[in-house]
Amino acid sequence: MMQYPLTIEQFQYSEFERGIGKEFITAFINAINNVYEKGRRVKNSGFCFTVGMVKGWYEKEYHSMCESEESNMLFDIYTEYANEAWRQGVRASGEVVDIPTDEVKIYPCFAAHEPEPEKMQRKERYFEETGLLQSQIILDSQGNLVDGYTSYLVARAHGIQCVPVRYGRRQIVRASHKPGGKLYSWELPGLLIDRVSAGDRTVVRTERGVRTVIVTAVEECAGNGPEPLRMVIRVKRKKP
Repeated sequence: MMQYPLTIEQFQYSEFERGIGKEFITAFINAINNVYEKGRRVKNSGFCFTVGMVKGWYEKEYHSMCESEESNMLFDIYTEYANEAWRQGVRASGEVVDIPTDEVKIYPCFAAHEPEPEKMQRKERYFEETGLLQSQIILDSQGNLVDGYTSYLVARAHGIQCVPVRYGRRQIVRASHKPGGKLYSWELPGLLIDRVSAGDRTVVRTERGVRTVIVTAVEECAGNGPEPLRMVIRVKRKKP
């Protein structure tokens, strides 16, 4: 999947290296990036471009009718890119948006490990008392659920057609208690995402209390690993 906004480096093909080909792809990138920015501002996840919309806009803008097979193929391509750019723009906004519950994708690990009954009872009781989902549903850029599985289950159980979601990321650190030691995993809280690197020392919670560990690697968490992970508390920065 393409990442937006687009750059010319993503289209380094020989046919676009010279003449009108390069001019065309530059104009294409600018148009798609404008769609991405519009999606980020408008935050409407339910909007969708159609080939007819794109074709109508082109013919109105350039006062030209396009009926050839080649032009229709270009409209198809533009529509596909425009819709993905719009969706990624909405996700990049960081805002809460409503999407159809059926569009939430669930990793097999969530489906295979049902939440504890006591936890579900608390979530159900909160929903019955307030009419709201207690915890936020967070999806990754592909629409996979990475947090808020209990809220998703409550929504499904009560036949809720649309749920509020936020697009975000989760990261984990692989770290050891001493150099070269056995590696363990901890999740980074939101404030520390993209702020921890290999070699940093972090303060974490363990079964034996609070400890300092050495980070070996930082990885994106897809939500399909063991649940739940203990959290990193803070980072111990190196003294200058």
